[in-house]
Amino acid sequence: MPKPFTFDFDGRNSADMGIYARSYDFLMPPKREKRRQISFRHGSHDYGEAFYSDRTLNLHCFWLNDKVKNFSRADIREISFWLSRKGRIVLDCEPDKHYVGELFDPPEILAHYDMAMEDMRTTDGGFTLSFMCDPFAYGPQTIMPIERGSNPVEYSGTADTPTLVIIRNPNSFPISSIVLTATQRIS
Repeated sequence: MPKPFTFDFDGRNSADMGIYARSYDFLMPPKREKRRQISFRHGSHDYGEAFYSDRTLNLHCFWLNDKVKNFSRADIREISFWLSRKGRIVLDCEPDKHYVGELFDPPEILAHYDMAMEDMRTTDGGFTLSFMCDPFAYGPQTIMPIERGSNPVEYSGTADTPTLVIIRNPNSFPISSIVLTATQRIS
């Protein structure tokens, strides 16, 4: 069984709430299908769409009883409030990436809390948090000075990312012969 991990959601760590994850189950977001049936033609025509649908990030979680046994119903309401909005999700097992998502069909947290409190087990059987996320994982923003020669930029995210180039001249003399070459991340 994989080692449990925590996650940050909207700036708070799940361990603060007594919630740990056992696993998550996604690899790629589904690609949008762009096929059309054409009269008097066999099969369908593929328009070759390169766009993706939203990703579902399923975190299979459990309560850690040391924390839960001191919770009140007000604490459970606070957890529900924490999970009720859209936010940034960072998995401890992927700290260089983040996802942006929200719960649309949240589990009944109170029922799982009641079950965990019932016999004071070490952990309850668990519940799943299904976040509907943007299709891609985002990497950290990279800021680097331009130096003479090649200036490769490493990006660990999976999204096509816009680039903003700001050139400042802190000198009193003009600069010239600046060449910028845009490239694309190649798998």
